[in-house]
Amino acid sequence: MTRGRRAPACRDVTLKVDERRLSRSEAIRVLPRDGEAREILARENLMGKRRNQHPQQLQDNQDSIFAGNPFLDDLLAWRHSPEGEQFAAFSDVLCDVMEQVQLDARQRLFIWPDGERLDLDQSVARIHQQYPDWRHDWIEEYLIDWIEMDYAPEHYSTAQLEELDRRTERWVADHLRKAKTAKKAKRTRHS
Repeated sequence: MTRGRRAPACRDVTLKVDERRLSRSEAIRVLPRDGEAREILARENLMGKRRNQHPQQLQDNQDSIFAGNPFLDDLLAWRHSPEGEQFAAFSDVLCDVMEQVQLDARQRLFIWPDGERLDLDQSVARIHQQYPDWRHDWIEEYLIDWIEMDYAPEHYSTAQLEELDRRTERWVADHLRKAKTAKKAKRTRHS
């Protein structure tokens, strides 16, 4: 069963809430499903661009069931913080960068437009070399999200997408497990 790959419009912003990073789609899943949460988040981040609201809409939002909701307050506060704005710009640029990139999920490689075939760590390094001011962890997280949710070739059948899901789930799980093991190995007894 497919996990819900999106069309290649990858301009969602990952939001940091209580030391966890939630994608916009995850935030929508944890908020009530009455449509109002989706509407608020859609207005907040429509294709990665902030949309202005009419003052009456702002007042209506304050009077809603989400007024005083600590989760949503943190979510929106982060989005409007300097870090949130920086991440939104970063996401927009990376979305454009990744538009022509393909995956070889069997070999666990990114296939770049110039034909270069790189693994995840090499791809992070390639992007970081091109954009040295960007945080390494943001690049890695973006690429992992892209593998899991955004890469969906239009010509793939449902069966091919399901196979892609299985392969990318294992790829990401293995990568995260190796990263966690490497992080533990770097620790000393006194750290």
